[in-house]
Amino acid sequence: MDEPIALEVLSEKTLHHAVNPRLVAYCPSMDLLALVSTDQQVLVFRLNGQRVFTVTQKARTLKVDQIRWKPNGRAQCTMHRICQLLAISWSDGTVRLVSAESSKAVHQFSTSNDDSTGVTCMGWACNTTVRKPNSTFVRKGGSWEKLLEQESQSFGEKAPLDLPQDLTLIDIEVSLPKLSVLAAGGISEDIFSSRSSLDALFRPFDPRDRNAVDVMVVGTNNGRLHLSIYDSFVIGSFQSPVSSSRSTQLVLHEAHEQYSTHNLLLQDSNKDGDLYYVPMDLRFISASSEYLSLLASRSTALQNLLRYIHQVQSLMIGEWKATQELPGKFLRNINETLAENETRDIVQSLYHSVATGHTFPVVKEWLVDELSERGHKRWDKAVVSGLEGLRRLVHENLLPALERCSVILSRLTGIAKFQGSNDTIGFSSQQIALIVDTVACLNLVASKILMRVVEELDLFASFSSWLRYEIDRLASDSAVQSDEAMEKESSIDHSKVLLYLQTIMTGSPLAVYLQESSEEQWNEFIGIGQGVPKFNLLDQEVQKYEARQSYLTSLPRLDLLCKNLSQQADTVFKQIADAEKRNVLFGSAVKLGGVLPDSPMDMSVHELNNTSFFTYIAFIPESNKSQIHVVRIEVHLENGISTQRAIETSSWQLGEGLIVDMKMFDDSTLLVLWEFNGTTSLLNIPYASPNPPKGLPTVGSDALSVRSSTTPKVLEYPESTRLENDELMSSAQYTIPGDESFIPTKLEIRAQTGRYKPTPRLIVFGKGNVHYKVLGLPAASDDDEDTSMGDQA
Repeated sequence: MDEPIALEVLSEKTLHHAVNPRLVAYCPSMDLLALVSTDQQVLVFRLNGQRVFTVTQKARTLKVDQIRWKPNGRAQCTMHRICQLLAISWSDGTVRLVSAESSKAVHQFSTSNDDSTGVTCMGWACNTTVRKPNSTFVRKGGSWEKLLEQESQSFGEKAPLDLPQDLTLIDIEVSLPKLSVLAAGGISEDIFSSRSSLDALFRPFDPRDRNAVDVMVVGTNNGRLHLSIYDSFVIGSFQSPVSSSRSTQLVLHEAHEQYSTHNLLLQDSNKDGDLYYVPMDLRFISASSEYLSLLASRSTALQNLLRYIHQVQSLMIGEWKATQELPGKFLRNINETLAENETRDIVQSLYHSVATGHTFPVVKEWLVDELSERGHKRWDKAVVSGLEGLRRLVHENLLPALERCSVILSRLTGIAKFQGSNDTIGFSSQQIALIVDTVACLNLVASKILMRVVEELDLFASFSSWLRYEIDRLASDSAVQSDEAMEKESSIDHSKVLLYLQTIMTGSPLAVYLQESSEEQWNEFIGIGQGVPKFNLLDQEVQKYEARQSYLTSLPRLDLLCKNLSQQADTVFKQIADAEKRNVLFGSAVKLGGVLPDSPMDMSVHELNNTSFFTYIAFIPESNKSQIHVVRIEVHLENGISTQRAIETSSWQLGEGLIVDMKMFDDSTLLVLWEFNGTTSLLNIPYASPNPPKGLPTVGSDALSVRSSTTPKVLEYPESTRLENDELMSSAQYTIPGDESFIPTKLEIRAQTGRYKPTPRLIVFGKGNVHYKVLGLPAASDDDEDTSMGDQA
């Protein structure tokens, strides 16, 4: 046999702090390596060892449970730049999706209502959703037939023309202006405070992803499974499919993009560490609407828009409050003084001064001694900056966001109206119409606010000029006005000053829209024409208010309209999720045997044909740390429901050494770190080869009914095939470069899996977990190059 090949060292780094070798993730599309240090920091490095960013928790009390890169890395931002996401789960059950470009969290959701619930496993996979088109087309000529035969239905390749689908996939959102960033204020962890975060959050729907859906499966330590799609659209949470007890936890997840059935490994943490295999059938991928990807992506975009609108609304109320607090303080002081000796208030007194030129002594003392030039500047700055900020938020943030909502809702309306007879999407066009009506109400209120803000800025400018002139005039010792003072007075529009005093000074018209509402007003709001459009009624009530007539005070409130919009949308989101959740089925469990906690194990899925696949599972039994059990399960799919047709097992005894770690490299090779007499070797075990060393013993090939058994199928293993030390060493195809000081203890592989076939990488950690090497593995082809993080900077 040829001498083993020394793998190429692409990168090598010694860290300042030890890392957790269980928490390692190599990006599938960029040469980025994510690690978790022992002080609970997530460190992301380039291939050359340069640190890209660090993610920490502000509280510093939580631990990192799992990390996972988004599969294939084809989440497209604007301008077609790759936006890779890193999922980080924390010990309180929250999952944060962090953009590799901005290092900011773009999504965050909780997997449990219990803050003490940690995460045991997090899987992220991509599935195809290809279905036959609804439209028909005429085939003419042999060349046309030949062309269609050559065109595959798999995503990433051309499909037959489908005009209704192509019209649906036309994306006009890219022609809309980008949403503006919001001021960082600690709300939602400043997700909307940077351009890169907004681009990652509001990426347009890429037609190339119309036949694909990303699925995330999160297992928690209370035994539940949390399922979400398209980054953050939550489908729901499920009890453990093995047992109702909390002791059975998800430890491994694997899926193939062509099959809607996902493969789960669960382990019982209370007993003998029994390992169970359970197939999870996601029938919503194979049986739901052909527009599942579009529906999920636009629903997620609408969720993000609602979060954006909620923050804009909070900032608007904050800006309006800022225009009221300081002036209100000044006015309360003088009104208290006037109430002691006078029968008039400050508005009447200032109105008298503007109309007659005479100022009452108490008001003069207040203007000159208390308010003075410094107080006027503070007053002017508070009102002008607040109103300008309010105008900017409405014009640059709220109205564009509402416009985008309307576009997304029109798409959802189309999906609801023209879904197939066998499709169940969970909502109706009537529900979307009510949300559209609420968006129209918000557009009306936002337009009224903008008009009022512009008017108030204009009137306040005149009032502020007059107030400054009056302070200077009263503070002057000269009885004769200077030419400059006379020129200032002549430039003041006194009619606007009087109008400001009458209509705005002590009661801003903006209060009807921006004042915070009580619970009683919310109850009144939801009781007004519940379940029917409110736009016409709102328009009538606003007209009544402007005509100074009695009106429903709760109807024009911005916070109540936003709350109503969120509740309406949440109802639709829940119904979509419930419709998909009903299409999640679990097959019968297969008991594989007992394993030790944190024992090495791996699982892979091999394509057999369009309706069947093999699932390979390799693990070390608890009884022997030198032994490997390999299980092959043939799974057949029909109408999205899986059946376990055959289960075969094999067992190898790897000489006299100990298995340190193992990973499935490709469709046939198992890489094993094997230690004997203080020396660690990298072995190649052909677990799926048709002619493996010593043969592949199999048992239990009878067909199994997938849903006929209520108790897990218990496997039996044949007598182990013993491979002697010299046979093992002769099977080694690769060696890990380095001197004797580097003792490999942990493997991590980025294999050539998925549609984009990334360049394979092998990450090896040394003893102590402060030193790692990135090694290049031979690839089947180099057609698809990795994206350099340096090109993205």
